[in-house]
Amino acid sequence: MDDEKLRRNNIENFEKAGPTQLTWSYSQRRERRNERQFSGHVRFLHGAQAERLCGELADVLGELLEWAAKQQRADHLAEDGTAK
Repeated sequence: MDDEKLRRNNIENFEKAGPTQLTWSYSQRRERRNERQFSGHVRFLHGAQAERLCGELADVLGELLEWAAKQQRADHLAEDGTAK
């Protein structure tokens, strides 16, 4: 299944989520911009598909942590008065 089909399928399934399906939400308040809200439902996976998605999630989290570390270094440089 390609990424676009998977996204469409997830959106359709979210709209059909029943009362017994676990949901999550997160609100991010920002000082100068609108608030961001994220939500979704939990879908349990097993086998090869679960392992593949787990690997993809680990890759994305690794990239996010690298990005955050770069941002933190840049912030510290800016505080010290040196160029970013």
